[in-house]
Amino acid sequence: MCARSDAEIRADVEEELRCCPDVDETDIAVKVADGIVTLTGFVRNVFHKYGAEDAVARVSGVTAVANDIQVRTPCGANGDGEIARQVAAALRRQLPLCWQQIRSVVRAGSVTLEGKVEWIYQRAEAESAARGIRGVINVVNSIALSG
Repeated sequence: MCARSDAEIRADVEEELRCCPDVDETDIAVKVADGIVTLTGFVRNVFHKYGAEDAVARVSGVTAVANDIQVRTPCGANGDGEIARQVAAALRRQLPLCWQQIRSVVRAGSVTLEGKVEWIYQRAEAESAARGIRGVINVVNSIALSG
């Protein structure tokens, strides 16, 4: 297998970002050095940030991804209090059997999930619920598995 040049990888990464429906690539810059892709710029939500990372990982020749994209929420986005309320409601709705075992801490749009759940899918579902809230910039999933 012959190695691909950084220029070829960059062109393919930019094309993948343009074609990916999960990403608004308008304000994303791509840099490639020795197959390592660095993404910088701004997106409107965490789904676009991690969607860009997933899109880059699909490109042949990429050896690593540094995702330095920042999330800039639109004007009128939820404050921390409203985010905390909406995260609690989403957890209650999506995990009715274990939501009380999960705590969320919100600071400047960053949500940290803590507590213990029995199953790994519950941990993933809690993170997904928090990511779906408007104004959330980042989710740190510190939920442990019990048992």
